[in-house]
Amino acid sequence: MDGLMTQELRIVIEKVSVSSQEVVKRDTIKVYDIQAPKLISDLGLSHGEQISLLKKVQNALLAEQSVLIDTGVNVCPSCGEKLKKFGYRESNFHAVFSDHKLRLQKHICSEAECRWQSSPSIKALLGTNIHPDLAKLQCEQGALSSYREAEQNLEKLNCEPRRVNNHTQVKRITNKVGEVISEQNCQPPLPTECAAPALDLIVQIDGGHIPIQDKNKRSFEALSAIVYRPENLQVVDQHHRQLVNKTCVISAKEDKLQTIKTYVINAALKQGISQDTHLTALADGANNC
Repeated sequence: MDGLMTQELRIVIEKVSVSSQEVVKRDTIKVYDIQAPKLISDLGLSHGEQISLLKKVQNALLAEQSVLIDTGVNVCPSCGEKLKKFGYRESNFHAVFSDHKLRLQKHICSEAECRWQSSPSIKALLGTNIHPDLAKLQCEQGALSSYREAEQNLEKLNCEPRRVNNHTQVKRITNKVGEVISEQNCQPPLPTECAAPALDLIVQIDGGHIPIQDKNKRSFEALSAIVYRPENLQVVDQHHRQLVNKTCVISAKEDKLQTIKTYVINAALKQGISQDTHLTALADGANNC
């Protein structure tokens, strides 16, 4: 038996009764051979194997959770008669690193002349079929890179392409979150968010072009602003200064500067501008500033 494998490692999932601690269900989701590693790559699991194992664990948990999902429909919305079970419907769910199909209970009206049927889905029941952590990851990638680069970065994280991570989806969710943030930024800050009234404030305005992937144009023009108190510009050494407190804003120029103007006013309010504040504005002389 020398040199032959004599043991293996099993990853097992058990469903256990909380009250009696009886094992209700037991599944072996993966079996690994135990062998002496010859290369560094033989140690542990590869990136792809880790994703695969995680997906198997997710499938086991989701299978138990899906049967507990309440569709919220108890009587027929068409005629008011009782409903009875009518098989299952598969619905997509996208976790952070894996995609799944959940089986949701369907219902049908017991009235022979009505026969209304439910068609439940995770998106309809929970508002979305994308886990918030995945949406956050897509937004971060969409904000830091082009949408196609974001798609490629997400593909590398997953070791395989996923339709839910395509550049169109990344663009859609990034823009959706951006709209919410933009709307919030346009709201005047609460008094608790504002600093004490400032004697002096400095506003620095600058502009530039941001490249985009569009057949009709190569870039769009944007403006940025920094608002701070002079006392917050502290000396680091003979050649360097740093701002210990500032408020930064940025916006496209396309709306005739309406958004950037609102952002700058709100930024100044957060820094403590008042009727008695002496305001100094710095710009490079360009017309857009």
